[in-house]
Amino acid sequence: MKTSKEYTDDHQVKITAEFEQDLLEQYKRRAARKIAKNTRIPGFRPGKAPYNMVLNHVGEASIIQEAVDLLLEEEYPKVLDQEEIKPWGPGNLEKISSYEPPIFEFIVPLEAEVTLIGDDKLEKEYAPEPVTEEEIEKELERIKRNFADVVPVERAAKEGDVVFLTLQAVDTAAAEGDDAIIVKDTPQQLLIEEENASRPSEWPFEGFNRKFIGKKAGKKFEFDHTFPEDARDEDFAGKKIHFVANLQEIKELQLPELTEEILQQIGSYESEEVLREDIKKAIENQKNNAYDDKYFTDLVDQLREQSTIKYCPQQLEEAEEDMLHALEHQLSHQGMDLELMLKLRKTDRETYIEEDIKPHAKSRLERSLIMNELTRKHEVQIDEKTLEAEIQNVIREMVQRGQLENAQKDLGSKRFSENVTMEAYQRAMGMAQFELLKSLASPDVIQVEAPKPKKAASKAKSAKKEAEVETEEAKAEPESSEEKAEKPAKTAKPKKAAKEEAPEEPKE
Repeated sequence: MKTSKEYTDDHQVKITAEFEQDLLEQYKRRAARKIAKNTRIPGFRPGKAPYNMVLNHVGEASIIQEAVDLLLEEEYPKVLDQEEIKPWGPGNLEKISSYEPPIFEFIVPLEAEVTLIGDDKLEKEYAPEPVTEEEIEKELERIKRNFADVVPVERAAKEGDVVFLTLQAVDTAAAEGDDAIIVKDTPQQLLIEEENASRPSEWPFEGFNRKFIGKKAGKKFEFDHTFPEDARDEDFAGKKIHFVANLQEIKELQLPELTEEILQQIGSYESEEVLREDIKKAIENQKNNAYDDKYFTDLVDQLREQSTIKYCPQQLEEAEEDMLHALEHQLSHQGMDLELMLKLRKTDRETYIEEDIKPHAKSRLERSLIMNELTRKHEVQIDEKTLEAEIQNVIREMVQRGQLENAQKDLGSKRFSENVTMEAYQRAMGMAQFELLKSLASPDVIQVEAPKPKKAASKAKSAKKEAEVETEEAKAEPESSEEKAEKPAKTAKPKKAAKEEAPEEPKE
């Protein structure tokens, strides 16, 4: 077998393989026997017809097609070995340029390559912000609102009040003869929220509730608002709307003292101090998680900018498909589908994929490749003890969420234990990678050492066994019951081009 290769600009390689003529003839004979087993040929039992009879019955084109399939299945891995190619996934048979001798041309996607630059020069202080007393007070006030009395007041509305009104909305550019009134006098009840509150879904637009600050009951006031083309409410999208509001009543929330009864209703707290401590811990966890996510992403992006990353287009396409599938799965849990979401965003599938999915998939893929290389270079691994502890954490969370019998029915014991093990391993590895980055960028911070396994190969077996034991005790289901489709073997028979360019069939 003679082979040659030529690398392409998109991290693939074109391989031209010339096989021995006798080899193709051998596969043609094998192909004929296979066809004979599945084809009724008069006068012969299945699989017993001689080559010439099969040839006359089905034609040489059918035999060659089957022979090529057989040849690719067995010889393609040898082609890769001979050229020392590490494929990312199955290649593609682009062309058969000759049958005499057999010359095949393949396009093979290559494994990603990362040349890591700058990991020894990372620098970023690790300094999460502490929880402030003001943040604790705000959360405590939010909790108290659930038990507040609503009392009418004779004054101008202010932040924290509840206002009652009727609202009319008129299209200022309605065509003559069209009904300009979009919203007739409709009763509304609004809470005037604090200035930095974020509510993108607020109707009719974000910040509407704060329009009533300083206004008094019994008064009517009017204002205009121009909506963007992608406004959530289609009736308002791209229009200048004139609003007329009749403010009917203002009520304030009278926050209660935290009595023993209220503390019990909130969560069986013994005192306000204990509640405050819990609030502080919750805010601290939330702030630290947000800080850690940004800290981690910023450091990885530093490495992305400096390093050299090469990957084939098929790998990016797979990342895009994974993101789209995850989005559809998430939407299904919200009672929506992709089509409805696109309609609300006033866009189409192709535009959304090009402008939203692709950029995010590219960033996610490149960050993943950077972290894989960083993990390999610094030999970050997880020992059995750490993995087993994380498995217990995963299952404990599932039990707390009350996800029980359905998982066992949907997944079965084997798939369930595999899913739990994978989730636990990914969590443990993520924490170890974060600690590694932190140690490289901010070495003065006391680090938690990422454990290394005594035997790396044993982690999956031990973890799987642990998960099976815990499964029997907890019978809980994982967060997602869907399993990613298994990727085809990298050296599997290459796919044929949609329109394969083949020479004229040889004649016997």
